[in-house]
Amino acid sequence: MNVSNHLTPDHIMQRLLLINPHAGAASANAEDSAKRALSYSLIFSGVRCVLQYALLPFVLPMLGIAADAAIPLMLVLTVLAMISIFFSLRRFWQIGYTHRWQYLAVALVALTLLVAFMLLDLNVIAA
Repeated sequence: MNVSNHLTPDHIMQRLLLINPHAGAASANAEDSAKRALSYSLIFSGVRCVLQYALLPFVLPMLGIAADAAIPLMLVLTVLAMISIFFSLRRFWQIGYTHRWQYLAVALVALTLLVAFMLLDLNVIAA
């Protein structure tokens, strides 16, 4: 067994994403499934952003509820968004999707922003 095969960038990503590198190739439907997973992930992120930055900060105060009351809900939605991104990445690597590295770049930016927002929310709760 050639050691260099285990050190390829794809193999490293498979290990990070908890994918069995010896799993069989995915079917032709797998690419459509991965694109649907990405679409759902993006829709979820869009809904989360609309809630967090448009509806909750303005609607809750109009109802007499402090906007800070929404922070626990936003933390849950942020964690779900992070999980969604992870599973989308995982799916793209499982099927060997052509544009998986480009999506990884986008996912890393999104994950960085989500972590920053989560830390800000936790800071508000701790204060």
